[in-house]
Amino acid sequence: MSKSIVIYTSKRGSTRQYAEWIAEELGCKATALSDAKEINLYEYDCIIYGGWIRGSGIVDFDKFAKRLDNELMEKLIVFGVGMADETADNYAQVWGYSIGKIDPKNEKRVLLYILGGRYRPDEVKGFDGFLMKIMRKVLLSGSTKESKGRADFMKDRIDNGVDMVRRENINSLVKDAKKLTNK
Repeated sequence: MSKSIVIYTSKRGSTRQYAEWIAEELGCKATALSDAKEINLYEYDCIIYGGWIRGSGIVDFDKFAKRLDNELMEKLIVFGVGMADETADNYAQVWGYSIGKIDPKNEKRVLLYILGGRYRPDEVKGFDGFLMKIMRKVLLSGSTKESKGRADFMKDRIDNGVDMVRRENINSLVKDAKKLTNK
């Protein structure tokens, strides 16, 4: 039996692609969260959860986290996939909205990775499209002289899309997962 498992939620394929690459590198399986209900997480030395980032939270992490106790959290690595850059502020927001809700003091030392995603504005419809329009307005209306460049940068990504999905983005995560399985 493999020492690792990758469980993920993906809407348009970026997170699933990362999950499959990670599983390939670790020689384990990648499973959609919707198919992982019967999986016994105690059988694994390393549990990796990945989801796409909406706002500042990792989608469905809260659902997955209901299965976690202290023992499982010590085996946990989380990755979020989004279109914002890996800044300290972005990292802190994602951590706070996701892992911080179940381990506010970071006592379990859960590792978090933010991986560059793919956003194609023509594929985003309905509620998500509405949210992106609001995000665009908020970015532009709330920008100051100091933050205008950053706001314009994100506006361009919203308007024109971006593709930051690269296999090498998983290298550090895979390295840390291998450390967990070699204890």
